[in-house]
Amino acid sequence: MYLVFDVGATFIKYALMDDEGNISGKGKTPTDRYAEAGTPAFVAQIKRVYDEKVLDCDITGIAMGLPGQIDVERGIVYGGGGIKYLDGAHLGNLISEACGGVPVALENDGKCAALAEVWLGNASTATNAAVVVVGTGIGGGIIIDRKIHRGKRLLAGELSYALMNMTREEANNVRCCEELTVEETFEYNPFMVTSTCTASSITYKASKIMHMKPEEVSGEMVYQWIDEGNQEIIDMVEDSYFSIAKLCCNLYMTIDPDVILIGGGMSANPNFVPGVKRYVDKIRKMTKTYDGMVIDTCKFRNDSNLLGALYNYKQKYEGVK
Repeated sequence: MYLVFDVGATFIKYALMDDEGNISGKGKTPTDRYAEAGTPAFVAQIKRVYDEKVLDCDITGIAMGLPGQIDVERGIVYGGGGIKYLDGAHLGNLISEACGGVPVALENDGKCAALAEVWLGNASTATNAAVVVVGTGIGGGIIIDRKIHRGKRLLAGELSYALMNMTREEANNVRCCEELTVEETFEYNPFMVTSTCTASSITYKASKIMHMKPEEVSGEMVYQWIDEGNQEIIDMVEDSYFSIAKLCCNLYMTIDPDVILIGGGMSANPNFVPGVKRYVDKIRKMTKTYDGMVIDTCKFRNDSNLLGALYNYKQKYEGVK
């Protein structure tokens, strides 16, 4: 069995998986993204899960999807996304040493979602595809000729820093994201994709509308307020749908994929992807060039990153193509 992790800035999800991707023993634990102890505290979280699961079965390998730019071959994390203390960590080696020397494979979480869809999901018959993962940030994976396109600096598909509606005046006052908290990024750089349509930006804006602390608000609560008819929340979420629709249109014109898939935790709500499609349908009236654009949901939704992380492990250590 494999122990597979899907690491986000909010939760570390994990599961046991077999060779065919069947999932059992799922669980999750909060991510301490502000841990003063930094990377050692993170590795200790992973070791606690390993120590628990290894009592139940023989774990032959650990696979992990996580934010940041990932050097897949060397197991090094750059950037770290919402878990900034992981920047520069040789995380693959550190986890392997803490967990009895088992092999460890790391991959960017958005690229894991794309790998899952290529392996067993809604891009299994596509030649070129784009996967947009709506989570704490906007991750993604670009598939060209059925292979992950990572780019020279491992940045391909990292959509959080794409720009939305930035003015010339705003360009004079940008702040460095690496020097800001996630919430400060929303305030100081509101023109970025990560500030307009991520799960964390949606709950943050909802918290301001409802006069609550950001950590007190969940995606489920946001949709409950929508059902109750809160117009401010409705308008804010509709703006997020519109932003993702524009992002999909830009991806379509940039890489001309067979399909664009939307995944991540927010996509599990039955209103989310239809909301995006509604605005795509409005935009596509502008030109027949958009007629071929296909938008769909990731087949595996919240399990995409787990499956893709395992597929990456199998590609790295078992020669799977």
